[in-house]
Amino acid sequence: MSEFQPFQNWVPKTLQKYKLARQARASLICERFRKLVPEMIGEDCAGVVRPKSFKGGTLYVSVPSSSYAQRVYVHRHDIIMKLNLEVDNDFVHDIRTVVEAVGFANDYDSS
Repeated sequence: MSEFQPFQNWVPKTLQKYKLARQARASLICERFRKLVPEMIGEDCAGVVRPKSFKGGTLYVSVPSSSYAQRVYVHRHDIIMKLNLEVDNDFVHDIRTVVEAVGFANDYDSS
């Protein structure tokens, strides 16, 4: 019989085996960013500054206006440092904001 291995040792191997490591890393970074927003940028940003995607070391963040984009920009180095510390690796190299009008699609009448 083989030696007992803790479950946490199997997760990275399984993610690699099924080629899911990149998606799992992106999800982890986006979730960590969501938790850092109120602490680093401000409580009022928690519902409106959201991670959009993570590709090639860049975290894309959705913001409702340029003023929120500026707040993210000002704190980006600290956010990158904290994210990389939390995931114990140097995955995040840059943060880019994408201004997306909130509720615009619902206000448009196509009739």
